[in-house]
Amino acid sequence: MLYYGIMIVLLLVMFELISRAYYYQHLSRHSIAFVQLMKDVKQGARNLITKDTARQRVEKAQEMLRPGLPKAVCDEITNEQTAANIALYLPWVEFTFRDFHGKYVNISDHIRKSVPDRSDDSAVNPQKIFFLGGSTMYGFNLTDQETIPSCFVRAYRQSHPNGRPIRVVNLGMPFYHSYQELIQLADLLFKDEKPDMVIMLDGLNECLSVNDTYKRAPAFAIGKGDTYRFGAMEDRHDQFQDFYALPPGMSVDSAAKMACRRYLDNIRHAHELTAMYHIPLYCFWQPVPYYDYPNRDKDPFCTHTPSERFERIYPMVKTQGADLPYFFFLGDMLHDETGLPFIDQIHYSPGFSQTVAEKMLSLIPL
Repeated sequence: MLYYGIMIVLLLVMFELISRAYYYQHLSRHSIAFVQLMKDVKQGARNLITKDTARQRVEKAQEMLRPGLPKAVCDEITNEQTAANIALYLPWVEFTFRDFHGKYVNISDHIRKSVPDRSDDSAVNPQKIFFLGGSTMYGFNLTDQETIPSCFVRAYRQSHPNGRPIRVVNLGMPFYHSYQELIQLADLLFKDEKPDMVIMLDGLNECLSVNDTYKRAPAFAIGKGDTYRFGAMEDRHDQFQDFYALPPGMSVDSAAKMACRRYLDNIRHAHELTAMYHIPLYCFWQPVPYYDYPNRDKDPFCTHTPSERFERIYPMVKTQGADLPYFFFLGDMLHDETGLPFIDQIHYSPGFSQTVAEKMLSLIPL
């Protein structure tokens, strides 16, 4: 029995060493790498059996939202987004996407490529606009041409044909919320990377990650040298449990009041910071499928799950932010929407990205 006991221990140690070798330079979400490996194998088997229904939904959305594109092209877009979906450590903000260069998805020096990125390619000194936000600003499941900053340039060309040329910089990053963007903005300004204008888009992560809003900490503090591949939300319940949880001891109502207060504090601080550099700031509270979307149940792609926290936070932000001249509430943009504004559960379709960009442009004095 002693012999067999020693052999079992040695085998477990060997499996743990192999598992740790597998997760080298990657973030194992369990302290015992072998346990995490078994979970990943189980999840992989489940995906093979179900044929990855999350991906199937995205593929179906792309076929409907990009009519005329061959299926092979849609698959390539999805594959590139999946391959680019790896975050690296970055001081102050904890994580950002690594550089990635593809046909449809490109990231260089933490900046998502915009196509077009300027209204006049021949302009010597275009007005530089920073776009900050989470995954909807980044353009998750969208091509470089379909993101909000890219749509903003096209809308500007049409509405301001003789206006001062602009250049957009897409600094959006999945899971970022307003406090993280405040730190990101401060870091850029202190490095003398100054724009002529700053646009922030928030709301989704402020409500989903109220626990992180409460802690004033990023969703994933991964540590220097680690990497983390963001997976489908429904496939990573262990990783996202804390992300979605309410702060300990808080009710939905108290958490909603806290999230509203902290968001408004964050954009006030951002406004004070940009004012020091004489940079105009415009903060937009985004539309989401959880709030004021009567057509939600008929939408084939967005989430149909109700969320009490959105119903509490959104009206608070709308009312309490109304006195801020640089704040604009877009949370009711879906009220009369009957088209296809989403490409997956929560991210905008190419057409709705264009709609949001045009709405932003209509509210900004350019």
